[in-house]
Amino acid sequence: MAKQNRIDFRVEEDIKTQFTEAAEVFGMNLSTFMIAAAQEQVARAQRHKQAVMLNDRDRDLFLAALDRPARPMPESIRKAKARHAALVVGD
Repeated sequence: MAKQNRIDFRVEEDIKTQFTEAAEVFGMNLSTFMIAAAQEQVARAQRHKQAVMLNDRDRDLFLAALDRPARPMPESIRKAKARHAALVVGD
């Protein structure tokens, strides 16, 4: 079993009460709730970091692609969509 580390922090009594009540809502003890809440924030931070990692060149290419007019759809894609629509409507 891996060695467990300890993290200590101090909060006002009313904040601890809020944390404890929230933990009870989810049927967790305070430690489990705090770890779960922190892990959610870590995942959120990682998603945010990944979402804004375009360099200037890639951003410019993306924006240029958005500015280009749409190309006409090839006939085979149009026919496939029509067949799909007929199947969905036919159900």
